[in-house]
Amino acid sequence: MQNEIDGKFLLSLYSKIEKYGKEVSTLNGLGYELEGLTVSQGFDGYEVYFSDGVVQLTLGFHNKWHADAKEEQQMDAFLERLKFIQKQYS
Repeated sequence: MQNEIDGKFLLSLYSKIEKYGKEVSTLNGLGYELEGLTVSQGFDGYEVYFSDGVVQLTLGFHNKWHADAKEEQQMDAFLERLKFIQKQYS
């Protein structure tokens, strides 16, 4: 999984969700939701958050990311959702 996720991929995905998704309110303020995936930014713009309600992935400074999932299967499903959005929306 480590090789499948990088900063460029996540920022491209964020842009697609922002473009094709709908505005939603998140804990971080304004966000966007598409295909069950919600994205938002930190107050200073240095962190970007991705969540499907089960898994939370944070992309931080220098394109370092961290994901919180209780089970590997949850992370696998989350990753498949990321790939689906990346492929379906151009």
